[in-house]
Amino acid sequence: MTIKKRLFISNLVMTVTPFIISIATVAASVFVINVLTNGDYEIVRGSGVGSRAIHLAEDDFQAIMLTLAAVLLFTAIVFITNRLLTKFVFKKIMQPLEILAYGVQQISEGNLDHKIEFSEKNEFKPICEAFNGMAEKLKTADDLTKKNEQNRKELFAGISHDIRSPLTSIKAFAEGLIDGIANTPEAQQEYLQIIKQKTEDVNNMVSQLFLYSKMDMGNYPTNPEKIDIGKEIKDFVSASEEEFKAGGLSVEISDLPNKALIYADPIQLRSIFANLLGNSAKYKKADTVKAKIYCLTSDESVNIVVEDNGPGVSEEAMPKLFDAFYRVDPSRNNPNQGSGLGLAIALKALERMGGSIRAENINEGGLRIIMRIPKTEGDLKA
Repeated sequence: MTIKKRLFISNLVMTVTPFIISIATVAASVFVINVLTNGDYEIVRGSGVGSRAIHLAEDDFQAIMLTLAAVLLFTAIVFITNRLLTKFVFKKIMQPLEILAYGVQQISEGNLDHKIEFSEKNEFKPICEAFNGMAEKLKTADDLTKKNEQNRKELFAGISHDIRSPLTSIKAFAEGLIDGIANTPEAQQEYLQIIKQKTEDVNNMVSQLFLYSKMDMGNYPTNPEKIDIGKEIKDFVSASEEEFKAGGLSVEISDLPNKALIYADPIQLRSIFANLLGNSAKYKKADTVKAKIYCLTSDESVNIVVEDNGPGVSEEAMPKLFDAFYRVDPSRNNPNQGSGLGLAIALKALERMGGSIRAENINEGGLRIIMRIPKTEGDLKA
């Protein structure tokens, strides 16, 4: 049953009920008189009294008629008033309902930017505000879905391109060996080394893709433990220093905290450092590039900063820097610059540690990566 019908029936009952009660009262009065006089009564002028009849004075009869007329008039006034009030109240209900219905229609048709404008301060205002909040969440979810779909397309395109390049090289050099193009032991050895290197590239790419997929699904095994982050950075740089120098990268460390503990997987943490510093070496424009690692600490967290004096990243590329398979080189003409999964893996690894990662360009030139990891309490294992 509609609200309009319910209002009409309720007002009709309110109108008819006093009328029925009044009629019933008059009928009951007449019934009592009939019972008392056995129907032997009459209306007379004056105030005379018969022997067996109850004589009603004319004034009394007029009073009864006036009372009945007043009841009928009152009933009519109540009915008209209720009709007007019903129309007024129903209009106040229907207006916001129509606004809400139109908003639902817009959302169902895909117009997620639609917002309800409702200025009245009544019970419908919080409902309209809740509707706008729902529309905003739907818009955010829709944007995220579209972004994920675009990332998925770019991911498949990236996989196809990046795997095809080394496979094409492997095929070409293998055919060179079969056709006898490499006709000396030295040439054959060179071809085999290239095939081996390209095979390792494909293997590394598949391994990173597998790692990213497992982390994305949330079932990648991790072994976090309490780590002294200052000592961990020193040990990592000391162990990798010669390898970085061979790639044209010099690493400087400074402002490391003393016994600042974090809860993280040490293998994943070293892998993140290796990836960030490896990117500095891969994307350098000069023969050598300098990188610096330092920490900024607070009571709650440690910010690990890795920055270099390389070319930096364009402002257009910055928002996509941590997307899977994204590379600054849109043509992806240089497979040696990696698969484009390193920073995406770093993001997921840090999120699993309860931290975050972001990037910014340095005014003087270069890129700065800032990783935030929460501190933990307690002591290191003996």
